[in-house]
Amino acid sequence: MVSTTIFRSAAVVLGFIALTASAQTSAPSSTNSGRTRYSEPKFRMGLHLLPSVAWMDVRDAHSASEGSVVRFGFGFTADIMFADNYAVGTGLNVFRNGGKISHFDRTVGDPEDAANDSTAFLVRRERTLTQHWVEVPLSFKFRTRQIGHITYWGQFGLGLGLNLRSTAKDALDYRYRGQEGEEGTVWTEETVIAADNEGIVLLEDVPVEDDVALLRAAMIVGLGIEYNLSGKTALLVGATLNNGIFNVASNKNFGPERIEEHIQAAADGSLDPAAAGYDIKMVDNAILFSLGLLF
Repeated sequence: MVSTTIFRSAAVVLGFIALTASAQTSAPSSTNSGRTRYSEPKFRMGLHLLPSVAWMDVRDAHSASEGSVVRFGFGFTADIMFADNYAVGTGLNVFRNGGKISHFDRTVGDPEDAANDSTAFLVRRERTLTQHWVEVPLSFKFRTRQIGHITYWGQFGLGLGLNLRSTAKDALDYRYRGQEGEEGTVWTEETVIAADNEGIVLLEDVPVEDDVALLRAAMIVGLGIEYNLSGKTALLVGATLNNGIFNVASNKNFGPERIEEHIQAAADGSLDPAAAGYDIKMVDNAILFSLGLLF
């Protein structure tokens, strides 16, 4: 009687264990929340807007940075997942950056009749530069597990850009007028142009492709979140520092002679036409804010 009772009890226990094991085996993969957030696709794509704040970092001793500009762009992003929390990020960004800089320069032609006048002038040029880039980024992305509806991510990598178009808004302060004499150019203080134009001559939408490098390399460091909307669709919000690496000023329009170079000014801002010239060196930087959707 006792053996029968023990046998029945053992059968009940073994049956319970078998049922428990069967339930665990058939449970969906989402119960393994400690290992994966969900069944992650190997490839994710998305579209985003890229509003930005950009500025120029001047690297020579005679030019000056005068402030930042706000610009806009857009892009396509693609993440290639190679582990649950790691991906290679790439895509295509079309954005504008630039900044405000100033330097002393030479220019030819009276602004009232520049096409028919060959008078040389020394000017202080304040330039608001806008550069249009198409960039291919390549970065490593590090992602957390989904916490609630939010996944946090960070990225680090490089970007290679191609200059599509560059324009500028220039404010020219005409300082000196050049007149040819028997012993060369004689420079006298300019007063006529300044008086007629309240001191400053404005030039809008000036094409300056020849003053900017064709290619650009940048270091990319970013942080952001993905807010899960439904299934694999997520809202993407982030900010990325797009830090230029090399000089983006092209000095090919200027040569080794003093008369062909930008002008070195004295400490008090006065100009010496006989001073040696120099090449402008500047690096463009931007903080790009991303707002888009991942699928």
